[in-house]
Amino acid sequence: MTITIRENSEFTNILQKNLMSRHEEKRRRDNTVHVSDIITTTCIRKQYYSRKFPDLDPLTNESIHHFVRGESSEFVITKLANLGVAQADIEMDGIVAHPDIMNDDQKGLIVELKDTVNGRRLDFYDDTFRSYLRQILYYLVMTGIEKGIISIRYNIKELNWIKSDSEGDYFFRPFKAKDVGIESWEVFFPSDDIAREILKNEMVRRKNLFLKALEDNDVSILPRLIDEGKRVRCPRCPFYDKCMNQDSETSEAREMAKERDLLNIRGVLDFKNSAVI
Repeated sequence: MTITIRENSEFTNILQKNLMSRHEEKRRRDNTVHVSDIITTTCIRKQYYSRKFPDLDPLTNESIHHFVRGESSEFVITKLANLGVAQADIEMDGIVAHPDIMNDDQKGLIVELKDTVNGRRLDFYDDTFRSYLRQILYYLVMTGIEKGIISIRYNIKELNWIKSDSEGDYFFRPFKAKDVGIESWEVFFPSDDIAREILKNEMVRRKNLFLKALEDNDVSILPRLIDEGKRVRCPRCPFYDKCMNQDSETSEAREMAKERDLLNIRGVLDFKNSAVI
């Protein structure tokens, strides 16, 4: 009797096809505005192009892998945490959102779960972390809840970037590198803080602008990224040529991109170290 082992590409193809189909179903096609469309650290033009020209950004095995990892991690953690309602439906002034966990007990709690294979550990000065922070602040504004948690799951040990060249990126792992695990940050946003109204106006303004661009098929009124975001993220964007070389940007959009971020104003934030689980 012999046990045979063979590669089964047929099953792999079926699995990838089904996962790709599921991922495709979740891509946004309509004009419903989600919180993730209008976060200031997110490229609002990319959100526009994703809806209007999805063929320029076809699904890949890598994108499916990230989709599956994020979906499975979120599903498992929300079930195990048992802290409240998962993917609750919330809406404010035509903006919709689905927080990963929302608990209405007493004063309430909103939890946003993030999952990353990036070796870099995030903090307030990182654009990715600031997008997470903006997202949780928007949720708190929409619900009136005062407390939020950003919980980041790191899947690999800490890596520090050294340089890039034609061969790729180079990293090193410190002797005392932070291990895989979860790092959680608590955000307390008082219900009477004037910043709530400022953020609400910001959200509605960006929603109205985004919706007008979609309805009028006019991306020029949406601001491009600037500074570090433009240098790092734009060259890798599948819509780069269309955005930079074919479509224009109005002077109003350019001025909007240069507006001072509320979170950069002294005294608005009190930032301290995170709590590690």
